[in-house]
This record gives sequence, structure tokens and C-alpha cells, in this order.
Amino acid sequence: MQPSQAEKAANFRAQHHSGRLLVLPNIWDPLGARLMEELGYPSVATASVATGMSNGYKDGEKIPFADLLKLVRRITSVLTIPVTVDIERGYAGSIIQLKDNIHLLIEQGAVGINIEDSQPDHQDLIKMEDQCRKIEAVRETGIGLGVPIVINARIDCFVIANKENAVDKAIERAKEYKKAGADCVYPILINSYEHISKFLEAVETPTNVNLLKPIGDLKKLEKMGVARVSVGPQLLYHVLSAMKQIGEELKQYDTTSFFSRDFLPRDFMDRLV
Repeated sequence: MQPSQAEKAANFRAQHHSGRLLVLPNIWDPLGARLMEELGYPSVATASVATGMSNGYKDGEKIPFADLLKLVRRITSVLTIPVTVDIERGYAGSIIQLKDNIHLLIEQGAVGINIEDSQPDHQDLIKMEDQCRKIEAVRETGIGLGVPIVINARIDCFVIANKENAVDKAIERAKEYKKAGADCVYPILINSYEHISKFLEAVETPTNVNLLKPIGDLKKLEKMGVARVSVGPQLLYHVLSAMKQIGEELKQYDTTSFFSRDFLPRDFMDRLV
């Protein structure tokens, strides 16, 4: 039986407290989402870069929110596992609009969100108290609708131009976001085990990191106590990089890469759809 949306939200939240590293594949379409479910992933996420670019838009809330909602519905409708959605800053200029947007996302089947705390130009951060009000609004809306969605509060101290004391600033924000109702905090682009260790010890709440080469040892991240790791748009980059290589070679009548891997069987592909 298909679990209810509230059950999916509870399941997704529990995945952050299992003691195992939750590896979240970031997908951008129903087929890729079904592939990840078929491979046994317990949940999937969207990434704003991937959902935007695959639909012809740059990152930064450029894809119309209505189009994002349609995509979320197409993805959630083919899955039994939880789906969390990257909503950037929330596509909202007010708390009222944010609440409306969360309502619409829940209607489309989402059970989690990422919400970030930097300004549109990523030169500075949104005021901490303003971001806390946004988190509180998301939490209130989900509870009111009977689907207490999982809030992953992205912290952009390592993204903005001024990265001075980024770890300490990220810790301060993480603690406040936790009080406001965040289930998980996400110091995106944190890129050293030392900084991650300091962050984890200070915040004592489920923490998401972005999979980067300097912190690419997943077993080590799990042992350290990281709850969740996201791959961001990297899966899309892998797909496009392979397509680019094959396309360039075919122009030169070179079929080396074209025949270099075994394709997925047709019956497997049919099972995905």
C-alpha cells in the first residue's frame, strides 16, 4: 500500500536519526527518481540547479514556481519513497506568500524542503531573525496541514563573499534555526573534516553536508556523525559530461565511448515507467 504523506514525512525525518548516513541522490525528472528508488534509496531530493537547467533555466529561482510544482507532482506521483524539494529562498517576498507556497508543495506530494539563507546575489546573508521567521512559518504550515514536512535549513556562510569566521557564524545560525523548527541544518560547501567535526559538536542536531572531493569519504562522514549527504547537481553533470564526450566523438566517427558501457536492459527500463 502507498504510505500516506504524513507517514512519508515521519519516515523521512526518522532517516536522519538512524545512525546511518542518509545519502540523498538529487534528481530532476520522474525517470531518474524511479531509477534511484529501484536502486534502493530510501528517499530522493531535487536540486535547484538540476531542476532549473534541465528545464532551460539558470539557478536562482529562475524556473517559474508553477513549473516547479508541476515537476514535483510528476516525481512524487511515480514514487512510494519520500521526496524533498529544493525551494531556494522560498519563491516568496513575504511570510504569507511562503506559507501559500508550502501549502502548494505539500499538495504536490513533497514531504521535505531545503530553504537557504543568503541574498539572491549570494553576497550576504538574510538577517538571522528573518530566516527564523521563515522556518517557523514553514513548520506552522506543515503542522496545520497534517504533514509536518522535514525542514533542511541551508546555511550559506561558506557561499557568500565574506567567509571570515564562517564556521562560527554557521554554528550560531544552526542553533537558532534548530530553535525555530529546523529538522536538519545544512552548512553547504563546508569542505574540511575539521570544520565538520567542530560544527557537529557544537550544534548537536542532524547535519547535511554537500559531497565534495576534500570530504568525499562517506564512511568517515558517517563515523563522524553526519546525518545526511547531498550530491547537488553532480548527477546531472555526470550525465551531461558523458553525453558531451559521446557527442564529440561521434562527430569524428569515433564510437569508442558509445560502445564503452553496457546499456540498461529494456525490461529494466520498462519497469521504471
